[in-house]
Amino acid sequence: MNDIEHHLSQIQNFQFIHEHLFTSGQPFAEQLQYIKEYGVNTIINLALNDANPHLENEDRICLELGLEYIQIPILWDQPSDEQCLLVLDLIHHLIQEKMVWVHCAKNYRVSSLMYLYRQYYMNIDMPTAQELMHQIWEPDETWTGLIHAVALQLQGRKATQELQNDLHQIDDHLE
Repeated sequence: MNDIEHHLSQIQNFQFIHEHLFTSGQPFAEQLQYIKEYGVNTIINLALNDANPHLENEDRICLELGLEYIQIPILWDQPSDEQCLLVLDLIHHLIQEKMVWVHCAKNYRVSSLMYLYRQYYMNIDMPTAQELMHQIWEPDETWTGLIHAVALQLQGRKATQELQNDLHQIDDHLE
C-alpha cells in the first residue's frame, strides 16, 4: 500500500468497489486532496448540507482541486426511490470514463446503494453484496424498505431488457 492509498483507507468507512468507484463517509478537506492525487475525477455527495459530519464549502474545495462535484442529497428519514435510481444510473454512466468517489456523512446511504449496484450493475451475488454492506452498517427499517423498492424496479428493468434482447434475437433470426 502506497502513501496515498494509506491516507484513503483512513477515511471513515472507506470501501473500494472497483477500480473506478470508491465510497466513504465524509472526507476532510485534506483527504479530498489525496482523493484527487489518486486519480479520482468526480465526487458525488449524497448527504445534506446539515449532515453530521459535514464539510463546509465542500463544493468550492472540490472545484478548486479540479474535481467535478455533484450533490444529490437523499433524505435520511424519507429516502426517494427515484433519487436512488438516478444516483445508480449516474454512477454507472460516469464510471465508463471517470473515477468516481461517492460519499455521504457516514457511508450508510451510499453502502445501501452499493448493495444494489453490486447486484444489478456488477452481477455480484446477493450474499456477497449483503456482507459488503454489513461491513459498513445493517440498514434500519426505512432503508431496508427503500432497498426492496429500488430492487423491484431494477429487477423490472432487467427483465424488460432481457425480453427486448430476446425479441431482437428472434427478429434477427427471422430475417
